[in-house]
Amino acid sequence: MVFELSPSGGGWTETVLYNFSDFPDASNPGGALVFDGAGNLYGTAPDGGQFAAGAVYRLSRTNGRWSETVIHDFTGGDDGAIGGLGPLLRDGFGNLYGVTEIGGAYSAGTVYRMRPGAGGTWQFTTLYAFQGQPDAAFPYGGLIADAHGNLYGTTYFGGANGAGAVFRVGPGVTFGPFRDSVLYSFSGGADGGYPTATLLFDAAGHLYGTTSADGDSGCDCGVVFKLTPTSSTWMESVLHTFGAAPDGANPYYGLTRDGAGNYFGTTAVGGTHNKGAVFMVTP
Repeated sequence: MVFELSPSGGGWTETVLYNFSDFPDASNPGGALVFDGAGNLYGTAPDGGQFAAGAVYRLSRTNGRWSETVIHDFTGGDDGAIGGLGPLLRDGFGNLYGVTEIGGAYSAGTVYRMRPGAGGTWQFTTLYAFQGQPDAAFPYGGLIADAHGNLYGTTYFGGANGAGAVFRVGPGVTFGPFRDSVLYSFSGGADGGYPTATLLFDAAGHLYGTTSADGDSGCDCGVVFKLTPTSSTWMESVLHTFGAAPDGANPYYGLTRDGAGNYFGTTAVGGTHNKGAVFMVTP
């Protein structure tokens, strides 16, 4: 379902905006939602849709009631299948960008764009199909963009070592076909491995994220990392290696930054009761 939480009398009140049904509706959404300027909500679902390969959907409010429209049904072919865990990226023109975990020309996932058209229609374009090791493969997290229109994300597998990668996808010369560059390949060792998170930029152009596993603590608990661009490559720094309880472990969903430069996130397990934790990493 999609829900809203509103402050009420010192507490919070939940309102269910939409309950997903089974085929051919989208189903089992796990990613965050994004708003457009008109107050519509957009998201992806890994299951359901006309071809049972997931879907992109929109929620619109009319006279206080919310209704859902599936705006793309993934086929499992060149357009991919199974929407990612991260939120869609919406640009200033109303285009939506996202990833699929599998499918595409090489069955290793895709990066796609959806452009709004007349009468509520959407034009779907596969911008890049991942090819598998040593290319990136199987993206789970969402995308972020730089000022030049390049898209950045992470993949769970692929890269030079098969333990996941950070990638950049952008237009080629004279705005030709989109091309992919693997910026960093995780080794599955002390630098972490198997990222599922959406990345963050800071003002200096560094990238920040988490890996769901590995690190040098001996428990495959994951790390918080920073990537710094150099003249020829990107250098990784491990900011924190997750360990045994009471530390958190296995951060799947990336980071949120506050105005002071602190980074916050959650872990799936670990913590005092081994039920997960909320953490902060300070600069």
